[in-house]
Amino acid sequence: MTLQTRLLFLFLLVHTQWALAQRGRWEAGGFVGLSGYLGDLNKSDWLSKEPSLALGATVRYNVSPLWTVRLSYLHGRFSGRDSYYADRAFRNFATTSPADEITSQVEFNLWPLTDSRNPRAFRATFTPYLLLGIGLVITNPKPDFENMIVVKPEFAEGAEIDRNAKYANTHAVVPFGIGVKYRFAPQWTLAAEVGFRLTFSDYLDGISYAANPSKSDRYKFSGLTLAYRFKKSATKCLVYY
Repeated sequence: MTLQTRLLFLFLLVHTQWALAQRGRWEAGGFVGLSGYLGDLNKSDWLSKEPSLALGATVRYNVSPLWTVRLSYLHGRFSGRDSYYADRAFRNFATTSPADEITSQVEFNLWPLTDSRNPRAFRATFTPYLLLGIGLVITNPKPDFENMIVVKPEFAEGAEIDRNAKYANTHAVVPFGIGVKYRFAPQWTLAAEVGFRLTFSDYLDGISYAANPSKSDRYKFSGLTLAYRFKKSATKCLVYY
């Protein structure tokens, strides 16, 4: 595990401990799903040819029945290769990279997930929701330019530029997406989500001039989050909102 990843874990842990101390409107949970890469070695169809397992953790604060803010850490892997596409198989480039992401996001529930004043009267509810936020992703790409089947000068020259390029491994991202929450018990919520990430770099995959330098890379995380809502302190009102 890299130093940056350890720092991300530490930041999330500290934030979680502070959340537990507050209690009431706070939730903490785990994420499992898939990560997908959408860049120079994957056509712009929003469907990754090489989805990878993704894991993570999240902390939510329910501002109101409709609005939630959250901090999330996700780990996944990006990979792609030209051999999947007939029109670029001759180039035969490939790439892979771990990805560690931390984001702050706002969720808007289309209708509220409310609680009854009497816990015995609880009824399971669900709502679609939208999300938008900002964050950072750390990558360490390993591009492979060494197996071109048909050597074309423009791609060979671009590959040489990319081999010698100095680019940051930390990138700003703008996450957005949609999901559905299902609150099946007073303290438990299950959410299914698809989230896309816009970036401002064409080097998440370590490839730019060897492919399409005019377009930034993108990626996505999709999966399930199971979150536990911490009970309110006995000194406060019994109603969550």
